[in-house]
Amino acid sequence: MFDPNKTLALIQGGLLEPQKTWASYHEENREWKDTAALLTGPLILASLVLASLLGWVFSSHYMMMRGSGGLLGLILGLLFAAVGIAMASFIFSYFAGMFKGEANFNRSFAALSLAAIPAYLGNVLGTLPWIGWLLSLGLGIVSLVFLYQIIPLYLKVPDEKRVQHYAASLVCTLIASLILGALLGFGAMGSYQAGMMGERSGGSSNVMFGDLGRQARVMEEAERDTFDPPRNGKINETQMERYLDVIQKTAELRREQGEAFKQLEKKSDKDSVSLGDLGKLTGTLMGAATAEMDVVKTGGGNWAEHMWVKEQLHVARIQKDISDAVKHNYALYKQYEERLSQVDQ
Repeated sequence: MFDPNKTLALIQGGLLEPQKTWASYHEENREWKDTAALLTGPLILASLVLASLLGWVFSSHYMMMRGSGGLLGLILGLLFAAVGIAMASFIFSYFAGMFKGEANFNRSFAALSLAAIPAYLGNVLGTLPWIGWLLSLGLGIVSLVFLYQIIPLYLKVPDEKRVQHYAASLVCTLIASLILGALLGFGAMGSYQAGMMGERSGGSSNVMFGDLGRQARVMEEAERDTFDPPRNGKINETQMERYLDVIQKTAELRREQGEAFKQLEKKSDKDSVSLGDLGKLTGTLMGAATAEMDVVKTGGGNWAEHMWVKEQLHVARIQKDISDAVKHNYALYKQYEERLSQVDQ
C-alpha cells in the first residue's frame, strides 16, 4: 500500500544514510508488491515526470540529448523501467542461488530498488544543460556501487563469490536490457545519446570507458575463434597445461578485482570516492565477467579450444570411463587434480 511518508523516508535514507536504510528495510522482509507500491513505482514515476518537466524547461538541450517522445515516450519509459527492474531482480536472484547465496526475488527486487535511488535522481538531473550528463553518469555509477554493497545483506552471497555473482548478473542484465530496449524502440535513441555524451565528455569518456571497449573487443575476437577437436576426443598434456595456466591466472585476476572492490568500499565509507574511481570500478565489474576470456586471448590462446578442453574435463569428471576418450581424459584429470583443486573456479 502506498504511503507517501514512508516513500519519502526511504528515498531520503537511501541517499543520505544508505546502510542504515537498507538494514531497516531488510528487517521488514516485505514482498516485492509492497516494495513496488512503496518505493519502486513512485520512484520511477516521479523520476520520469520530473525529468520530462525539466526537459520542457530546458527543451532544446533535452530534445538534443534524449529526443522527443511526448506522452508516448513517457509511457514507454515507464514500461521499460518497470519491466527492466523486474528482469534485473530475477537475474540477480537467480545468480545468487548459483553462487551459494539465497535466490529470493522479493529481496532482490528490494535491493535493486534501494540501490537505484541515486540513478533515478541522476535521471532527473540529467536534463540540466551541460553538466546534466555528468551528474547522471556519476549518480548512475554510485547506484552500481550501492548495488554491490547491498547484495551480501539481501541475497547472502558469500564474499569469495561476490565479484563473480555481481559481474555475471550485471552483464546478463545489460544484455537483456539491450534486447528489451530494441524491442521497445529505445535502441537508436540510446545509441544517439551515448554518442552525444561521448562528444561532450571528450577524453574523459575514453579514460572511463576504455576498459569496457577493450573487453568488448576481446569478446568479439574470442567469438571468432574456431577449433576442430581431435577425432579421438582426447585432451593432450599441452592442452592440459595451458588450461591449468589459464584458470590459475584467472583466479589471481579475480582476486585482484575483489581487492579493488574492497578498497573502493573503504573509500566510499570515508566519502572520498572520485568519479574517476567509480568509472574504474565499473570497468572492473564488467571485466570480472570476462576475466577467463581475457586471460586466454591476451596469452595468444584459442577460446574455442579452451572451452572444448573445459567441457571434456567436465564430462570426464562425471562419466569417468564410458569411452576410451573419457577414460583417457579422466586419467589426465586425476594427474592434475591436486593442482586444479588449489584454484577456486
